[in-house]
Amino acid sequence: MSQDFTGMGRYHLQNDSYGIAAFCFFRAIQQQPANGNAWNGLVLSLGLMRREADTQTVLARFALSEQLPYDKQLFPSAYMMYRNHPKAMAAWIRKMAGRSNVTAEERLAFEGMAEDIDLQFGKLAAERGEEALKHEAMTLEQLAARVIELDLIMQGQTDALVTKAEEGLKDEATALSAIRMLSLLPGPRSVRLLRRTCRDESIPGKMRTHALLALRWSGVREKVRLHKLGESFVVDLSNPNPELSISVPSAYKPALDRMNLWLAQKQGFVTNEAYESFVSTEDKELPQALAEKVKAADLPSYLQEVVHTVIRSAYDEYYPMVPFIGEYRSWSNAFLIIMKEYVEGNGMNWSYGELEQDDAAVLHRNWLLSAVPGF
Repeated sequence: MSQDFTGMGRYHLQNDSYGIAAFCFFRAIQQQPANGNAWNGLVLSLGLMRREADTQTVLARFALSEQLPYDKQLFPSAYMMYRNHPKAMAAWIRKMAGRSNVTAEERLAFEGMAEDIDLQFGKLAAERGEEALKHEAMTLEQLAARVIELDLIMQGQTDALVTKAEEGLKDEATALSAIRMLSLLPGPRSVRLLRRTCRDESIPGKMRTHALLALRWSGVREKVRLHKLGESFVVDLSNPNPELSISVPSAYKPALDRMNLWLAQKQGFVTNEAYESFVSTEDKELPQALAEKVKAADLPSYLQEVVHTVIRSAYDEYYPMVPFIGEYRSWSNAFLIIMKEYVEGNGMNWSYGELEQDDAAVLHRNWLLSAVPGF
């Protein structure tokens, strides 16, 4: 009797064990290529691990598998993953338009979207030349043909991949890729390597945090020893404290909300009185009325991403010795300082005016940027 790998994948996905979940879903697809639930779970698992290239390949294979129905839950993933591959995005949308479970209204909308993407890409190609857009011009077939690590695992190359990862851990340039690969390889040898990495102070601190994360993705829910900054810590992976994730930790959200509220105020969407009345509190959630106004503002997404990247870098470098996030206004001001410095440091114009004078914000900014040499 064959195992229910889809059910196993869902179990591990719900328990944040994304690596072993991806392994199970991929195995289920090998057994039953038309298993839409397994494809959905595989895309979600890989996306949660930020494995963008793998997700692009899996989405391309999904689109080229004509027997699979349209899955509306995959559309946001495809839109995000193919943002730099417009030809593939247009082709993916057209493949979805041809699915039997798509309504006439959806089909018409999809065809219009694909035409718009083709039109924009055509204009870009005319301006820059097709030779300069080779990356953007990759097709679904090219993306689907790429060999991913899960392919090699299913071909029985697990031992060779673990050996490759062990070698990769010796070089800072390849260590992170090796750590990520081990999270897809369930087994005691992978777990031993990741545990050893958590204690290896010759490996950058950020990567030791990612080794912890990879253990959690591998399904480990035990206590793990982590060496950082000359000290030894024990992290309980069944309930890691502080939070352990690949996203910006939730503790920073109230400060990020205040950062966006300040930007919305400077754009005229929020009054100064409304801004002050909220940021002077330690409330964690924006009131709905303010949240709607922030949503309506034209927030610079690339600058938000800069702040998110800096937060993650510092968090990964110093985990678990990360500061308590309170006094949200000062942390928000620290993020704005970083934004302004990034804009001006890249020769652009900062159009939002002067920032608040805040000594605590400067200290927070210094801590965040201490993990980003050359910022």
